[in-house]
Amino acid sequence: MGDLPLRVYLSAAKRKLKKLTGGSTPDPYLPLPEGTALSPSQGVAAAYEEAQRRLSFAKTPDEDPVVWQERARAKLAELTGYSGSRETPNITFSAGPVEVAPGVTRRSFYLRIRPETDLPVHLIHAENMTGPAPVFLHLAGSTSGVHLAWGEAKVPIDHQRLSIGADMALQAAKRGYLGVAIEQAGYGERMERALPKRSAERTIDLANHLLLMGRTLMGDGADDVSSALNWLLSESAPILIDPERLFLFGHSAGGTLAQYAAALDPRISGVVASGSVGPIRKTIGARAAGGGDGIVPEFLNWFDSSDLAALVAPRPYVAVSGAHDHIFPASGQEEVIEEARSFYRRMNAGDRIHAVSVNGPHQYHAAATWKAWEEVIDPG
Repeated sequence: MGDLPLRVYLSAAKRKLKKLTGGSTPDPYLPLPEGTALSPSQGVAAAYEEAQRRLSFAKTPDEDPVVWQERARAKLAELTGYSGSRETPNITFSAGPVEVAPGVTRRSFYLRIRPETDLPVHLIHAENMTGPAPVFLHLAGSTSGVHLAWGEAKVPIDHQRLSIGADMALQAAKRGYLGVAIEQAGYGERMERALPKRSAERTIDLANHLLLMGRTLMGDGADDVSSALNWLLSESAPILIDPERLFLFGHSAGGTLAQYAAALDPRISGVVASGSVGPIRKTIGARAAGGGDGIVPEFLNWFDSSDLAALVAPRPYVAVSGAHDHIFPASGQEEVIEEARSFYRRMNAGDRIHAVSVNGPHQYHAAATWKAWEEVIDPG
């Protein structure tokens, strides 16, 4: 037994050396018994084929579309843990204005949305903006934080993100919108700081802890968006907004949340989901899901992504993706949009839902997004 630690260290060193020199680490369990199916994901993939999607609009072709939306929205709120509170949050702290670009300022507000939970909401707008203002709600992807929305870099990789158009709220402000950048749980100022031991993935700890109470990242995140809207629509908001032009943009993880938020909160006038649309079983359900984004217990027993889009109808909905997006490829979003379009047609709004494919990877596609925005989301 005395040489056991040495044997452990030598074995580990050999494996590490092999990896460093380009070799593959051998699987110590191969060969597996012939005819067996032992990888856990194999069984899950088979189960997806049995998923019933019991409340999918496709199963109720003759039901009044508004009645279906009422039933489906209630079920989605139950599955995600979305509360849908319409209470106006109090301001814990505010700061600014700060100039972020010539003629454009940022003001920051911290809203107490739940006990011991503050939501940073940043308003980016022209210095001389007066209401009622059209709104561009911004949900960032899995980046360092929402500061990218107004063009600020805090860590080295931010410069690369900004070079491909991650400053969407700033771009919106320059187009006459009130940019509203919401910091999502797990990122930027809202990164986990209180846990004694954190996981490497920024949101998985919160996702797991919420599940213990029947809540999800999607439900809490949609509640965050709704809380921001409650404040923006209240008399305490610093700028009068136009409730008929209250639009939502989200990219990647932010785009996934945007789909849920728009489905659950009918006050949102239209949505662009960038790099985030595809059939659940072929996207989130078929790859690593380390952050817990988009994971809603029992979702596939009731719905799929096209049903989320149907809950937005007849409001405008645009999905944007790169043809070479390795997470949410354009082919997947086209499948979702084509299926959802049949529901939009039930509401005489078949021309209000579109899939935009760009020749590129998984990233912000600002030019294509703004083109679709001007043509579909807010034609003016």
